[in-house]
Amino acid sequence: MNGAVICRAILLLLFTLLSRQGLAIPAAWDRTDTNWQTRTSAHFELHYPARYDQMAQRALTIAERVHDELVPFFQQQPDERTQMVLVDDYDYSNGWATPFPFVQIRLFASPAEDVAGLEHMDEWLHGLIRHEYVHILHMNMSRGVTRSGRKVFGRLFWLFPHVFTPSMFTEGLAVYLETNRKLGYGRLDGSVYAMQMRMELDSHQGDDLNQVVVPLRDWPRGKHYLYGAYFWQYLAETYGEETMSRYLNQFSGQLIPYVMQNYVAKKVFGKSFPALWNDYRQWLLASFTPATETLRAREISGDALPVLSNTQQVTAAAQGSLLQVIDNGEDRAEISRWQPDGPAGNGWSVQPLTATKGVTDADIAADGTLAVSRLISHASGRDLNDVFLWSTDSGWKRISKDLRLRKIRWLADGQQLIGSRKVHGLSELWRLQRDGDASMLWQGGDQTVLGSFDVAPDGQSLVASVKRPQQGWNLERLDLGTLRWQALTDTRATEHQPEFLPDGRILYSADYDGVFNLYVLQPATGMVDQWTQVVGGAFQPRWLSDQVAYQDYTSEGYQLKILTPRALASFSIASRQGRYDYPPAVSGVVPSERSDYSPWPTLAPKYWLPLFSFDDYSSALGLATSGNDAVGRHTYSIAALWDFKQDWADVSASYLYDNRWSLLWNRTHSYTDLNTGLDDDYYAKREDLLIVRRDHVLDAFEDQLQLHLGLVADHEKIERAPAGIDRGEGYEETLAGVALSFDNRELYRNVPGIGWGTYADLVYETNDVLNSDYDGYQWQASVKHTFDLPGRNTLSLGLAGGVAERTAEPFTLGGNNGEEALLFGRDQFALPGYEDNVQIGHKYYNGVLRVNRFLTRVERNWGMIPLGLGDISLGAWAQTASAWFRGQQRPELSAVGAELGIDVVLGYNLVLPVSLGVARGLDEDLGETKGYLRTAVFF
Repeated sequence: MNGAVICRAILLLLFTLLSRQGLAIPAAWDRTDTNWQTRTSAHFELHYPARYDQMAQRALTIAERVHDELVPFFQQQPDERTQMVLVDDYDYSNGWATPFPFVQIRLFASPAEDVAGLEHMDEWLHGLIRHEYVHILHMNMSRGVTRSGRKVFGRLFWLFPHVFTPSMFTEGLAVYLETNRKLGYGRLDGSVYAMQMRMELDSHQGDDLNQVVVPLRDWPRGKHYLYGAYFWQYLAETYGEETMSRYLNQFSGQLIPYVMQNYVAKKVFGKSFPALWNDYRQWLLASFTPATETLRAREISGDALPVLSNTQQVTAAAQGSLLQVIDNGEDRAEISRWQPDGPAGNGWSVQPLTATKGVTDADIAADGTLAVSRLISHASGRDLNDVFLWSTDSGWKRISKDLRLRKIRWLADGQQLIGSRKVHGLSELWRLQRDGDASMLWQGGDQTVLGSFDVAPDGQSLVASVKRPQQGWNLERLDLGTLRWQALTDTRATEHQPEFLPDGRILYSADYDGVFNLYVLQPATGMVDQWTQVVGGAFQPRWLSDQVAYQDYTSEGYQLKILTPRALASFSIASRQGRYDYPPAVSGVVPSERSDYSPWPTLAPKYWLPLFSFDDYSSALGLATSGNDAVGRHTYSIAALWDFKQDWADVSASYLYDNRWSLLWNRTHSYTDLNTGLDDDYYAKREDLLIVRRDHVLDAFEDQLQLHLGLVADHEKIERAPAGIDRGEGYEETLAGVALSFDNRELYRNVPGIGWGTYADLVYETNDVLNSDYDGYQWQASVKHTFDLPGRNTLSLGLAGGVAERTAEPFTLGGNNGEEALLFGRDQFALPGYEDNVQIGHKYYNGVLRVNRFLTRVERNWGMIPLGLGDISLGAWAQTASAWFRGQQRPELSAVGAELGIDVVLGYNLVLPVSLGVARGLDEDLGETKGYLRTAVFF
């Protein structure tokens, strides 16, 4: 194996492991008015758009407080300031943190507004920073050999032992340390995590360690957060936080972390992790079972409809029927109508209406027009909501552009919508006309968060779930004329998802007793009726004439149910009065210096990876490094080896400017033995490859249609040959091109590969723009559509073809590996069952038919060994292709094959889809039966 191959293999490994920890995702680039600023405090640098300066100062102050509170637990801190970036590019709550290539945190300026666990915080920004900074302090830990190694190699990923532990450890610890049970905030103090764990234990006594270590797609979503958080709580209650801290510090010195986890656990806790997990499950059962048995004995819930989902589904009700966005993770999401069959309403039937995607809220007008808010992923990197109207006669119509209204409700006139959004971290209410005209009605102050809401039948007011500063979630009424709020409740419960009943009462979900149930409030009297007594949780209530549709949290998903209501209990809302009165997250602001943002301080290389290669032809040493700036605009990598035997270098370098510009340059050498029996009977070929690409020149149709520009320059030359053999001049191909691509493909949680959609491209390239040994143009086109079959199965049909001038480089067919994934410079196409380059020509076509069938979901690891399995599927395919020169007649070549797809999980989080296949070429003279192995990398 020559040095170039070694270089490429190690570089791929480097990129794989670094990507696993998430190099900075570029901040969105579609705003020309963004002036990036930096504020620097004692332990942090915060980068942000200038318009967020007030929020930036508060974030820095919170971060310094969090630093002071958490460092004593970890007993160490980063040597350099943590880089934080504040963005408002997403219409959902999240953030991320990584120690690579420097300690950095991304903060989404979007408070949680729905009940999923994140809503139970004293202040959303405090909860977000605290959670992410736990990750920084945890993953950055080092001692002994790992700390000494960083002084030599810098921030090399192998010197961060806690990065190589199961995600249940990292996410679980962050949830544990974000929680403050004394003050009453954090996910471990809320009712959502208790609900999820209650149902896990009730159904199967909880997962074993092998299942939780590999949390890919199994229910419940985010189980590594759930099980991990309670596991750290168990360790704290059983062994104490000092022992937990001692374990973290001792493990941070392990150079081979995968092997040493159980060793360190036995040394500190006296037991291995499998043994600790067994004790932990018994602790969980003792903690939850008595209360669950009581709930099960008192259970009163509705009748189930045959719909089960991994998420709360968007629903809307009108005139006795229920519209539901059915998104089961296996098929295309669609809006369907449920309606009772017969006058008695004993049964319900469902009618599909239209396909959709990304719906976050919906409401129906009196005339039957459906309004939906959809989350759209933009090429710029933003994920923003917009409003669409749908009717049977007119189909879909978009009425907003980047307005970001997440939740919407029709006013009584059916001509206007009230919508809510979060911008700059602030909650707002807007009025939106059917023609798209919009105006803001109300904006909340700092730390006031507006949740779900509903408009009164007369259109004069709305009721909303509101979180005021230093309090929990209560119901309030807003007069749409005066824009004045009136508090309806004042409790410590999370009261949310309100809906007006026709008589003016308010139906909602709340956790007064620690379990989310359905309640009805009479605002005039303050009396409350309880309508459900469930074991899991009751959510998303919708009034259907004389019945209620809602979604019941179960051990398998959210179950849609229909309930004929009756009062199970009644009480005065005043009897549940209670306030959190959280202390302020901060008072005042910490000193900080403001300056214009510069990428240079964070762009410098932070590590180097030694590379080496020795074989019969070469003896090479080198290094690799990579980096990015804090905002993620600039990303680069370089790997270089110097061959001391040949006196030349192999180099690979890349540069990305956000997701629009990319540049790759490779210089590699390959060796061919002439097998003459003489000394030095080989020649060495050098290849220089330069690829420059500009994406998103133009975007349309929700950025699914894109215009691209590209340049591919490939120069090959014989660098060394035995005496007497002419090395020639080599050749150079330089193609400049333009391409148009369309991609609306969708990934589904429970379907291997693409679930549905079309990819198509049209590419024109020419040799005549820059210097090239070839002349003329080449045209190529391809289209591939994936059909969604029942269940988790798919059918894909792909067609491709191309034509080039006589003086251009020809296309080639054959072998297991091709360049179909490239947009520019592709001229080699795979045809399994045949030798490489079995056909060559200036024209080609290629057709593939593939069926993929889901077999089973394993989703288990082998203890703490970093090896596990995910989904397993079976595929069968048929392919027909041909390449020929003008004036030639070549037979088409056909092949068939079958392959087994296995998700191999390495290092707990890295998913390596492996395809083991066999192909049979059907041509009597050229066809062969060959096995093959293909891999890809996903996280």
